[in-house]
Amino acid sequence: MAYNVRRSFNEIRAEDLLTEQGLRVAELALWSATSDGLVERHELEGIVSTIRQVPGLGDFDEDDAQSLLEEMAEFEDDEAVTARLHALAAGITELGLRRAAFQLAVYCASSDGEFSADETDFLEWLASAFDFAPKDAEAMIHEVIP
Repeated sequence: MAYNVRRSFNEIRAEDLLTEQGLRVAELALWSATSDGLVERHELEGIVSTIRQVPGLGDFDEDDAQSLLEEMAEFEDDEAVTARLHALAAGITELGLRRAAFQLAVYCASSDGEFSADETDFLEWLASAFDFAPKDAEAMIHEVIP
């Protein structure tokens, strides 16, 4: 069965996504997709379309994505990026939302057809930040990409 964004977020309470947590999910998806340093226009359009499927983020558009990308670019060194990513991951507190956010990050990282080494490193870091056992993270990846 193919990955379905809406189904992945189906059991998440709407109020969890209508807060900052929803935007954290979107930003983590963008960090995942950009972790290899490459995001082409068509890839960004696909990511925006995917993020729109997340309940509570139906109005997310390319301007929102560009704004987030500009904010992300302001983190100039690895230490600042790491601190931001830790803050994002820590701000997603509900286990079901963490699982759904991880799967969305997997989907967005693979939107160009493959995982780069940097994207793989990012996903391993995110799984660890969310306290997922490696076996569980691997299973979630295979739910997204059979």
